[in-house]
Amino acid sequence: MTGGSRRSTFVNVTGGPKKEPETDPVEAADVSGVSASVRRSLLLPRPRWRGVMHRLALPCSLAGGVVLVASASGGRDRVGAAVFVMGVVLMFSASSLVHLRRWSIPTWEVLFRIDHGAIFVLIAASATPIGLSALDGRSATLLLWAVWIGAAVGVGVRALPFHPPKGLMNTLFIVLGWVPIVVAPDLIRALSLTELLLVVAEGLLYSGGALMLGARWPDPSPEVFGYHEVWHT
Repeated sequence: MTGGSRRSTFVNVTGGPKKEPETDPVEAADVSGVSASVRRSLLLPRPRWRGVMHRLALPCSLAGGVVLVASASGGRDRVGAAVFVMGVVLMFSASSLVHLRRWSIPTWEVLFRIDHGAIFVLIAASATPIGLSALDGRSATLLLWAVWIGAAVGVGVRALPFHPPKGLMNTLFIVLGWVPIVVAPDLIRALSLTELLLVVAEGLLYSGGALMLGARWPDPSPEVFGYHEVWHT
């Protein structure tokens, strides 16, 4: 070796130059400044089932949505059903795309913003049929304005050019999901016992799922079927 350059060269057994191993630019990237969602996607194992259920659920939600809207009895019922179906389709479309493959970090950041925004839209869309079909007057107006303003705030927060603190998104998801409690007395009067129990059960399952997702537990098979897949199931 002569003075000056200290550049090393890999040599194979035949004496010829050997190329340095190529590095995946995504794996080699600095993850210190990325969002928590992108960091987990980069550093944790990608289960083989990641995104599969979203892609299976998307055509099912489209087909089921057509039946739901067509079977609605009246104008308000049909509008509520259509809004709900659009929210479901938007959420599954965004989730299918974000989990389709390993994207570049900037692309992943954009896709996760869209994905989380779609969840806020779905929460509001889920409450819309209740406001249109089960309630009327002041209580219906209050519920619809509350859930859609809340969804707009959530989408706006996620669209800001900085990463939200840990746990903020899940907290907003849970709070928005329980907004219908502001009209609980009217819901109790308007819904049958079975309908009311179904709404409460949905809220409990939703909140439990959000907490489970935040804790990333249970995680039965990180390389095949992880906590994210359990949550969607």
